Amino acid sequence: MKIPDLIENWASHPDQSINIELEAGDVQLDQQLRHLPKRRLTCLAKWQGKTVVAKFFYGSFHKLQAEKEALLIKALIKAKISTPSVLLLATLEGVTVLLIEYLEDSKSLLDWMDARPSEAEFKAIFSSVTELLITCHQAGFEIKDPHLGNFLISNGDVFIIDAGDIQLLKTPLNTQASINNLALLYAQLPVTFDEMAFGVLTKRLGNKLNINEKSWQTLLIKQRRWRQKRFIDKKVFRECTAYVCKKNSHRFLVAKRGFFTEDVANALEKPDALIEQGHLLKNGQTATVARVDIAGKQYVLKRYNIKKKVRSILKALMWSRAAISWRNGLLLEMLGIPTAKSYAFIEERVGVFRRRSYLLSEFIDAPQAWDIYENNKFNELDRQKWARKIYELFVLLKRNQISHGDLKAQNILCPTDGAVFIDLDGLESNLSHKKFLQKYNKDIQRFGMSWPSKWHGNPYFSEFEKFLIYEV
Repeated sequence: MKIPDLIENWASHPDQSINIELEAGDVQLDQQLRHLPKRRLTCLAKWQGKTVVAKFFYGSFHKLQAEKEALLIKALIKAKISTPSVLLLATLEGVTVLLIEYLEDSKSLLDWMDARPSEAEFKAIFSSVTELLITCHQAGFEIKDPHLGNFLISNGDVFIIDAGDIQLLKTPLNTQASINNLALLYAQLPVTFDEMAFGVLTKRLGNKLNINEKSWQTLLIKQRRWRQKRFIDKKVFRECTAYVCKKNSHRFLVAKRGFFTEDVANALEKPDALIEQGHLLKNGQTATVARVDIAGKQYVLKRYNIKKKVRSILKALMWSRAAISWRNGLLLEMLGIPTAKSYAFIEERVGVFRRRSYLLSEFIDAPQAWDIYENNKFNELDRQKWARKIYELFVLLKRNQISHGDLKAQNILCPTDGAVFIDLDGLESNLSHKKFLQKYNKDIQRFGMSWPSKWHGNPYFSEFEKFLIYEV
């Protein structure tokens, strides 16, 4: 078997280690890190008795790509920019292998953020990350995609990795290009960190930025829309590293890869049976919702029903409501705006025509916002506390120019750690500030209609009302 085929086979089933023979010593592939089918594999491996990062390049121009990355790593080191060193560059039949130093006890910036750092930890690390990125810019290195996964933290120090996305220019980046690149990095942070992150940035750069918080937020929105187009609008409906896609002439399914176990796959073969066996939460003309059990865990499965035959014909060639909710849920997850996690969606199809659709999402055992103010088991202090939390949730929409589309109190859940949005098929993100204002004000008005007799005199929300409604 040719080496590229051997590598591809292992990438599809990396359960057992395999060896790739090199003159400088065999490389034992242990753990897959990233796989671009028929192009590149990155994994942890053993070589000469130590752990290394092994990158296998194959397909068109594989040797040039590997050599370019090796040269850029060496150029970074020469410029005194912290990055793991090159250990070996070797070419085999159809494959070029690049072995890179593995940093012990390291964690990617992405994983570090997932662990919810404290304010002090965040400021310390992101000050170092910002310093590292600016040093790159001053040395003429432009980071095309400064992804959080492309920075490593080891013993308190920050390193940049994956030189494949780095371009070496003849001159340092100008101020605006540097700011744009920093914004692309900062746009990947959860929106709840925006204010803190701006403080870190201005403390590091002082007056060099010549930018205020409002203009910086506008730049973040622009960069987040770019990321939305690249990672959400395009990738969440097809097979890739993050998602599994299964399709035929009568069914289309996409699920998060790490979630899609054999138990899940079997359960989703018959979603209607799952709903019938589950606990019914809603049974309406437009949707049926049930709490379901898969392998001992609770989820919410929502079926979007077909109301009228004429409407179904008109909608048959458009993305289903489940697909739209799936995309919008992943967008909010990417932005760090609290929502019930989406795990999978299914469309029934007849050729190219869509029929009923299903969305499997996180089950959150919590009251709706409606319950907080209509149920006597909640006291005055509860209602005051939740008014503040719900207001803070709305602020996250405002900061990112996102409208919900059906912002009634029943579409906000209130678990102990903060309010979350559900029912996202009407959600929209707008670059146009004017269009956003129009839709966002409708959101707030719709929320107010949840208590038509109480809203204007509601003592819990009255102090926030002036901050929620905009002049258009």
